[in-house]
Amino acid sequence: MLPHLSTALHAFVYTARLGSFAAAARAIGVSPAAVGQAIRRLEDDYGVKLFTRTTRKMALTLEGELLLDRVRQPLAELEQVGHVIQESRGIASGALRIAAPTEFGRKKLVPLVADFNKRHPLVTIELDISDSIRSFIDDQVDVAFRLATELSDTSMVARPLLDMTLVTLAAPSYFEAHGVPQTPDDLEHHQCINYRLTDSRALYAWAFRINDTVRRITPHAHFIANEADAVIAAGLAGLGLFQAPIHFVQQQLRDGSLVPVLVDYRATIHTLYVCYPGRKNLPLRVRSFIDFTLEESHRGRFMLDHDPCLLQQEKTDHSLDSKAGAMPKTPPIS
Repeated sequence: MLPHLSTALHAFVYTARLGSFAAAARAIGVSPAAVGQAIRRLEDDYGVKLFTRTTRKMALTLEGELLLDRVRQPLAELEQVGHVIQESRGIASGALRIAAPTEFGRKKLVPLVADFNKRHPLVTIELDISDSIRSFIDDQVDVAFRLATELSDTSMVARPLLDMTLVTLAAPSYFEAHGVPQTPDDLEHHQCINYRLTDSRALYAWAFRINDTVRRITPHAHFIANEADAVIAAGLAGLGLFQAPIHFVQQQLRDGSLVPVLVDYRATIHTLYVCYPGRKNLPLRVRSFIDFTLEESHRGRFMLDHDPCLLQQEKTDHSLDSKAGAMPKTPPIS
């Protein structure tokens, strides 16, 4: 395959997949003008229009769909040959697809990936940020971060990164209007916000540690969402109490926009894992990212510098005492 034809076909495939010259240019690392020129060269060579423009994106013509169907697999194989040659020289390269839950993905994974890419600039990274569990095979995921109480899938390797403590909290405006619960049983008299699990469709069962045992409660929900950001946003808006891993709300706890309660009952039941297929001979790019993640974890990258509940408690004890009695003091996270 001629070099200029290979380049033009790559530009064509990325434009078809991403829907615009600009997006394709970012993925390939060239200018949008260069992508447009490559597409026009193909159209001139073949004597057909490959794309039509809609109000939102570029759409393939029938001829474009035929070309895409014929060239996509050969180009992918050609790219893979290049990656194999580079990795044989000890250079990590190629596409790396990473799946992660929403809150961790946006707040922790993006900075981690940015630092990894500085060390391995030839690796192209695609993030799949979703609270749905992605499949290594069906979704073509190379690495997945999962937050779980336990993992039973024996087809993958799961390396624990961090234990996460759950905290129950709400906005100050909610407590001003409804008072402060003193025990988990008080939740039946409060408005609660809950999370619907994306895969099972079940409502999330809140966890509390009582007398050294974990008790699960599914409170009646005043507001339900299937995405963690929406649950937190509803809490910030004063719609009710909700429960979340403390790492996902530490900034809101520090700035006082959310206030913790029931802190004597906090439970640590979830672990964050980095998971990958349980097979030998992983591509160098996958091994490199896993090693980098574990290295950063050992350095304490994902740990809390301090317990934000303690700082929040000092600010809010006096203001909330008058609402429903003194809030319990916050024990250190174990």
